[in-house]
Amino acid sequence: MTTDNTFLSVTRVRKRYATVLAVDDISLTVSRGEIVALLGPNGAGKSSLLRMLVRITQPDSGTIEWEGSTSHISPLAIGYLPEDRGLYQDMPIHKTLAYFARLRGVPAAQAVNRAQEWLERLQLLDRANEKLGALSKGNQQKVQFAAAVLHGPRMAILDEPFSGLDPVNQEAFLDIVRELRDAGTTVLLSAHQMSLVERVADRVFVMHRGRELLHGRTSELASGGSLHDVYVERVRAADAAWASAQGVAA
Repeated sequence: MTTDNTFLSVTRVRKRYATVLAVDDISLTVSRGEIVALLGPNGAGKSSLLRMLVRITQPDSGTIEWEGSTSHISPLAIGYLPEDRGLYQDMPIHKTLAYFARLRGVPAAQAVNRAQEWLERLQLLDRANEKLGALSKGNQQKVQFAAAVLHGPRMAILDEPFSGLDPVNQEAFLDIVRELRDAGTTVLLSAHQMSLVERVADRVFVMHRGRELLHGRTSELASGGSLHDVYVERVRAADAAWASAQGVAA
């Protein structure tokens, strides 16, 4: 059951790949206009869950509802930044962004302007005619991020948005994520940078071995210390409990 303010509701979702149960009975809600951080160690199931949200894969069981309906929300309403970069390496970055804007429903003239605005915002306007493959990993991440959100999505699903960025650009991305939220975009992001998550997320949802480990408001979870310390303590305790149950050394 969702509330009037619930944008996304995940209920008891499971996903198995061969012998690996990647997502195990996960339930999660995301309200309109909030930033939720999906956290967890490598292999916790975060990317598997995000891929199901955008229908790259399908859950084996459970439901995913958008505004109370199991019908998938329009792709034009979603901005998805995958962990792995997937843009065209041999296409000039301005044409790349304009192309993705058109794919997401932005009229042609506006798409060109939108691409230019984002390149200027990300300090890449002087490289607009260069091919993506000529850019550094950090600058490629900027272009990939812009391609995910330049159409003004109602929800942005961002898998490791800070990957490859230096501290200055990490700060710039924090500002952009907040601006998206302030403009009405609901944000679900996955990240490993605890200090950044603590500053931008309204709530955190921690996964461990495919299951929920910790969930709550960022301010409450970090009230007795840093979010990083709380996260590490809980993950280590969960690893130790899992190792004990398996009869192996932690």
